[in-house]
Amino acid sequence: MVTIWSAVFLNSLFNQEVQIPLTESYCGPCPKNWICYKNNCYQFFNESKNWYESQASCMSQNASLLKVYSKEDQDLLKLVKSYHWMGLVHIPTNGSWQWEDGSILSPNLFPFFSSEKPSNCIMHNSKSHALDQLCRSKENYICKGQLI
Repeated sequence: MVTIWSAVFLNSLFNQEVQIPLTESYCGPCPKNWICYKNNCYQFFNESKNWYESQASCMSQNASLLKVYSKEDQDLLKLVKSYHWMGLVHIPTNGSWQWEDGSILSPNLFPFFSSEKPSNCIMHNSKSHALDQLCRSKENYICKGQLI
């Protein structure tokens, strides 16, 4: 059954209500207080943790740090005004950027992203800007999980 959904949630990162229009699509169930968008579940965390702590927090909830595989995946991120950790790290041995699951970053996803001295972990914001940052820096984060 196709349903038009409009998810409304209180975005704790900004203390404001945000509407996410979901047109002509069904989004299945997510864990309580998670946001369903394009058949994935998202949770925004307004707690500063380093990259490793953020990753562990997501894993403890059967999720991972945010992964963005396409320009369409970035639509949800337009709501986020601050930088937050995502599950992308620099692999010094081969110089590539990899997602937590081992897949390589698509070269056209962040075309303006480059770093001569990578800091190993990546933050992202609403303008699709990716910024490499020291993994030990404390930042907000977003977890991405599967439908339940």
